[in-house]
Amino acid sequence: MTRDMMSWCCGPDGRPDFGKMTDYMVRHDRASKYDAAGWALFFIWVGIAWLADLSLAVGLLGVAVITLGMQFFRKISGVPVEGFWILVGFGFALAASWQWLDLEVPLAPVVLIAVGVALIFWRVLPRSRHSDKT
Repeated sequence: MTRDMMSWCCGPDGRPDFGKMTDYMVRHDRASKYDAAGWALFFIWVGIAWLADLSLAVGLLGVAVITLGMQFFRKISGVPVEGFWILVGFGFALAASWQWLDLEVPLAPVVLIAVGVALIFWRVLPRSRHSDKT
């Protein structure tokens, strides 16, 4: 049992609550099935896109739809959504759009600059919010 599960599945008296444990395991099992289904759809889509000789933009857009769709199904099923995969899905959609529009500027440097700027705003500048008051 993980520490997270142990703290979440105990009642106010510190004893295990078996109803909560069962709910936790059912949700974890569903999450594993969604993950496996997502990977299966990914491999099927890549195979179809490759055999059909689809453009890179269409292939990337299909991966974005699968990635974001799996997070949508997690959400409506009560399984925790993974923010990382939402970000990855939007990244694939951005890459597909970039390919589709055939922009002259390469995508990778733009993404690196955006990540750097985001890190500055999220981790470096908001020091006053997280300052230690001693």
